Amino acid sequence: MAKHCAFSSRYTVHIINKLRSHSPNLKIHCASKDDDLGYHTLSINQDFNWSFCESIFSRTLFFCHFWWGSKEKAFDVFNDAHTCVKGSGNINILTVCKWEVRSDGFYLEEYSSKNNTYYMYHYLEWS
Repeated sequence: MAKHCAFSSRYTVHIINKLRSHSPNLKIHCASKDDDLGYHTLSINQDFNWSFCESIFSRTLFFCHFWWGSKEKAFDVFNDAHTCVKGSGNINILTVCKWEVRSDGFYLEEYSSKNNTYYMYHYLEWS
């Protein structure tokens, strides 16, 4: 989508299939109010990603709906320029929101200022 942002920062969201081998396919549908990114089927370790310019008033919101076998979940994957999603915790200093989908839920990459490292935070369960 966005290649250059004149008045705001450029953000990238990654959705990575980290489910176990030989499990059902991960299906996703991601969208915002203005952009429908379509339906996608991700194989193991496949990364679906997109970039965009944050709105001037910091009101950009992207959500995704996930299906894995009999399980499904829908939630915002970006709604805050500082932490990727409101209430997730630490400041995101790279303007990249990296999500991993695993068998026990959804993980968001966060930054630890204590030891200057990134780690995957268990954000949501499938249920």
